[in-house]
Amino acid sequence: MKDREKTKGQLISELIEARRQIARLKTTDIQRNQVEKALIQSEERFRLLVGHCPLGIGMSRHGKTVYANQAYLDMFGYEDLAELQGTSLLNQIAPQCRSEIAERVRKRARGEIIPSAYETIGQRKDGSLFPFLIEVVRILLPDGPATVGFFIDITERRRAAESLWRRNRELALLNRVSQTFTSTLDLDQVLVTVLEEVRRLLSAVGCSIWLIDRETDELICQQVIGPQHEIVRGWRLEPGQGIAGWVVRHGESLIVPDVQADERDYKGVVRRTGLPLRSILSIPLRVKDDVIGVLQVVDTEVNHFSTGDLKLVEPIAASAAIAIENAQLYKQAQRDAEMRAILLREVNHRVKNNLSAIIGLLYAERRRASPENRPTCQILIDELINRVHGLVTAHNLLSASKWGPLQLSNLADHVIHTSLQTLPCDKQMSAETTPSPVQVTPDQAHNLTLVINELATNTIKYTLRERDAGHIAVHISLEGDTVQFEFRDDGPGYPQEVLSLEHCGVGLDLIQNIVHRNLRGELSLQNDRGAVTTIRFKAET
Repeated sequence: MKDREKTKGQLISELIEARRQIARLKTTDIQRNQVEKALIQSEERFRLLVGHCPLGIGMSRHGKTVYANQAYLDMFGYEDLAELQGTSLLNQIAPQCRSEIAERVRKRARGEIIPSAYETIGQRKDGSLFPFLIEVVRILLPDGPATVGFFIDITERRRAAESLWRRNRELALLNRVSQTFTSTLDLDQVLVTVLEEVRRLLSAVGCSIWLIDRETDELICQQVIGPQHEIVRGWRLEPGQGIAGWVVRHGESLIVPDVQADERDYKGVVRRTGLPLRSILSIPLRVKDDVIGVLQVVDTEVNHFSTGDLKLVEPIAASAAIAIENAQLYKQAQRDAEMRAILLREVNHRVKNNLSAIIGLLYAERRRASPENRPTCQILIDELINRVHGLVTAHNLLSASKWGPLQLSNLADHVIHTSLQTLPCDKQMSAETTPSPVQVTPDQAHNLTLVINELATNTIKYTLRERDAGHIAVHISLEGDTVQFEFRDDGPGYPQEVLSLEHCGVGLDLIQNIVHRNLRGELSLQNDRGAVTTIRFKAET
């Protein structure tokens, strides 16, 4: 009986335990279902997130594609994942880049550390190529490892970088050309610089500059770089002839993709040079509204030049036109300066000869004077000779300065010492001119020479009449725009009738006329331990 009760109790205990286990199993199933449901929801959220991600995402196992999101499919031109599943990832890589990618995979498999992100070239389904950035990540899934790649199409980034690089290159080119333009006025150097830079920039066969001959309106090939340049340089085209002539006549830039199909092309160039030219880019060289020539670039390939090339070269042509005009003006100025120098030398030579001839004639007249008139005639002629010598002195100074402004103190010093050369051997006269920066024009110098010569001559005549030595002092100053010229000696001074300007000799009368009429100045006389003459006139530039 006891055994049966024990057995029954055990059965009840076992039953209770069994119910507990069943309860636990039910709880585990519920939890498993919950976990599975959560996993399904998580996977759905993951697929939704990855599917709408703007980055291309692809996953592979053992080198075979197992998943790709929509951005990846769009990037490589596929309709759905079925086209990619089971294919090698290398199929999406450009053939020339596949060996490099395969080597990266092998290194990563060997455990080597390599950059996870890099740029390469992709190949779309239609075979077109494009650059992209890829970052590779290794992950471990419950059923094994996988490789996930994140892809970014960098075509626009590359274009922006290339555009920036091209713009920087253009600016660097313009900078180099501008530096050359501002550093030289040599026409040939300017032209060669322009042509070399343009040919290198456009990778063209040849480049030339044609300028208009203003006398004939013909186009002359002023400078050329490329094959057969020695034949083309100096070539002349009639007005309106050829592509270059058309551009000059219409003042418009022109791209000719194939000259053989263009009736405007002048075939004589190809015949004489033997160059199979096909493409031409021509740009007018314009200064303000005036076309002075043409910049022309040529190549042997059809469609070698584009509108982008045209936009690039047009600013260079505009700067070149200005530089060419400046160089031409400078060259013309050099020719004009040389011509003026030749004419000036000839004029100086003739004037000097004429003055010398006048002095010779005066000496001849003095010798021919009759005995009874010789003393008076000699005095008059000597005064004339002295004045002419003064003019010769001024002429020599002006000639040396190329007829520019003269320093007045230097002029006075030379004229006075020329006058003193007529002193008798037993007489002496010293002269001192205070240095001054005041300058006078050639016309003023001519008039002042006659005035200074007369003052020096009068000083010699009156100061040394009863003395053997005397002294002249000259002081020059500038008060505002008025020049003050003071000439003083240590002689007996001016007579009263001279001081009042009531009675003047020929010399003083000449001085008054020159000061008042030619210099439009003022003259004043006074005595201060000798005769003092002060002249005031307006400074001219």
